[in-house]
Amino acid sequence: MSTVGIVLGLTAALSWGLADYFAAVASRRAGSFRVVLGFHLVAVVLLAILVFGTGETLSDVSGGDLGWFLFLGALGALSYLCFYRALAIGPISIVSPIVSAYAAATVVCAVLIGGERLGAGETLAIVVVMLGVLLASSDLAQFRSHERIALFGILLALVTAVAIGVFVYGIAHFSATYGWLVPIFLARACSTLFLVAVSLRGGEWRFPDRSPRLLATISLIAVVDTLGYVAFNFGVRHADTTVVATAAAPYSVVPIVFGVMLLHERPRWAQWAGIGLVITGLILLGLFA
Repeated sequence: MSTVGIVLGLTAALSWGLADYFAAVASRRAGSFRVVLGFHLVAVVLLAILVFGTGETLSDVSGGDLGWFLFLGALGALSYLCFYRALAIGPISIVSPIVSAYAAATVVCAVLIGGERLGAGETLAIVVVMLGVLLASSDLAQFRSHERIALFGILLALVTAVAIGVFVYGIAHFSATYGWLVPIFLARACSTLFLVAVSLRGGEWRFPDRSPRLLATISLIAVVDTLGYVAFNFGVRHADTTVVATAAAPYSVVPIVFGVMLLHERPRWAQWAGIGLVITGLILLGLFA
């Protein structure tokens, strides 16, 4: 059954990789916050239709678990705001590999919280991933010329990796109790509530650019990003979280290819080596998991 989990993890990787590319393009046009808010609103509507259309019930969710979903929602909102801001100010071919290290955070959560065991090989693989992250983020010049902006972009990507790692594990953890759909809906709904509250307070809910192309891009982000979580949650029903997380983590290959081919980004050799280490470490993690 691990093969099914790996295939679904790779499906999540493709979905999230496409979401990253389109998010980078849209964030540079409309601003990262508006894109995050817009795709969350679309996604939560789609998920609500699925929940009620499939006859799922929310009445079984306990008060204690609802509190955890509120925490996951806040964490999810923070992770996407950091991530999309990093995509807006830095090259996607560098930001995505850094964020793909979220798998390490997910694996640590699976070990500490879920009781899954981490062997010497898996530990080595995580170290390789971290070394790759350091190399991939080594060229500060690729993040605009101002040093503070460069450091800020890298910091945002690192924060995103940890936050998304915990967020993904949290949703997968509750899928054992509430099925594949309800945890995704509740976490996304809570994230949307936080984002709406911030937007109303800051007045950033208005979209100066309402072109059909931008709105279609935001809707596409909502669909493929949500599809990634659906595939991931189905995957953890067939294999350990560590295996599925590893299979999903190389999603950075997709935006790297788009970034190089369509956005004309040119990572340096050290960064290519870092990207290679990230991917190699994630593959090793899958082999040892």
